[in-house]
Amino acid sequence: MKQAKYQYIVDDILTQMTDNSLRPGDKLPSQRVLAQQYRVNRSTIIEAFDILESYGAIDRIEKRGVYVSQYKWNQFVKDNIRWHDYFGHSRSQNNQYYIRKINELEFDTHLIRTGTGELAPELIPNDLFKEIIAQDVEGALTTNYEPPKGKLALRHAVVEHLARKGISCNVEQICIVSGALQGLKLIADGLLVPQSKVLIETPSYINSVHTWHSMKAKMLPIQIETIEQHINHIFRANSEYKHSIFYCIPTLHNPTQHTYSKTQKQKIINQCQQQGIPIVEDDVYGDLWFEGDRPLPMKALDNNDNVLYLGSLSKTVSPGLRVGWIVGDERVISHLADLKMQNDYGASSIAQFIAQKWLTEPKYYHNHLIQLRQTLQRKSAHFMQCLETYLADCGTWQQPQGSFYIWFQLTVPIDMKTLFNQALEQGLIIYPGEIYDNEAKQYLRFSYAYIAEQDMEPAIQCLAELIMQHQH
Repeated sequence: MKQAKYQYIVDDILTQMTDNSLRPGDKLPSQRVLAQQYRVNRSTIIEAFDILESYGAIDRIEKRGVYVSQYKWNQFVKDNIRWHDYFGHSRSQNNQYYIRKINELEFDTHLIRTGTGELAPELIPNDLFKEIIAQDVEGALTTNYEPPKGKLALRHAVVEHLARKGISCNVEQICIVSGALQGLKLIADGLLVPQSKVLIETPSYINSVHTWHSMKAKMLPIQIETIEQHINHIFRANSEYKHSIFYCIPTLHNPTQHTYSKTQKQKIINQCQQQGIPIVEDDVYGDLWFEGDRPLPMKALDNNDNVLYLGSLSKTVSPGLRVGWIVGDERVISHLADLKMQNDYGASSIAQFIAQKWLTEPKYYHNHLIQLRQTLQRKSAHFMQCLETYLADCGTWQQPQGSFYIWFQLTVPIDMKTLFNQALEQGLIIYPGEIYDNEAKQYLRFSYAYIAEQDMEPAIQCLAELIMQHQH
């Protein structure tokens, strides 16, 4: 396999550090000089520096240059073990710059997180968790391994839960997973081959997690606007879709909040059936629809045998519960359940017991969901008011119909990496659109789910001031 140019540069610099050609505190040549030396573009040098910095191998000092870290890479390892030779050539590649920085910093309590895709601690019903755990569970709670497809009582609860959304299934068509993300990973391991094509809406959350990128499957992004404009003929004529799958978030999409109409969903299902393409429907946000009855999932529509449905309690109850489910053809579910047993021997039995209680007793899930939607709707209104006050001249956005997000398009030119770093200096973490689509360079994903209401106005005001600085 041909080595990427940036990876060759990373390996070469780390080699110089391990053989003492480069010592702690040494200054590296400029980007221009290194670009000439390695015969690459400066963007490739910048990419290599991003990776080296994430390893702790270099320090970038503003207006001074790039230096070998005083801690030096090989002081973290013993003898001649060259760890970078292992992960440098692994099939699992490092996240892009923004994601690495966000993952590194988002647990710093001094920073305000303007785009975090999870519920704030005060929105998680920990008192109800305590109530469930404190109940007399004699004869009900077990901590042994559960069956490959998951705890039977939980699967029965999921069947009833999904029936309320219009989805008809039985317990043999359900595999319990440790969150929807593990469901995606199982689908990647179980259904994709190196020749696979993964058709994805773009922008898309899936671009931020690399769950399928490491399979070497070919990712084929399709703009959501393109799907809607060509809803009667989405897929190219005479194209080879063998081993392809289509991943989508058809209700309250992350990050755009887009929702297809019932008619559009049915047309997507029918066309994928005609092409022999399975659909992976990610529906983790659908229950957070603000007004009226939530839209029907694809899995509740006609002709849906090709739909693999993903659900979870991570977005509606707690990200730490880590319980979700895949619903689909019984043969596929049995295959994925077997893979899950090979990977981790099943999701936590305690977590499955708690999830079962959540789904079977209306006082838990149903009542909590009503209150949660009201709170999120109030927070979204406050956040939008802050945008209207401070950023109306700098961008556009749509009113959310539910879920967590606002997809904000900047209407003024911005160097996003500079803005990202300046925001960090001011105590803000922003979420650039490039995380979800390489072409979305003038977008931000905001989330009103995590940020405290009292932090919204100062955060947006500060960000507006930074953006205006770029215009002068």
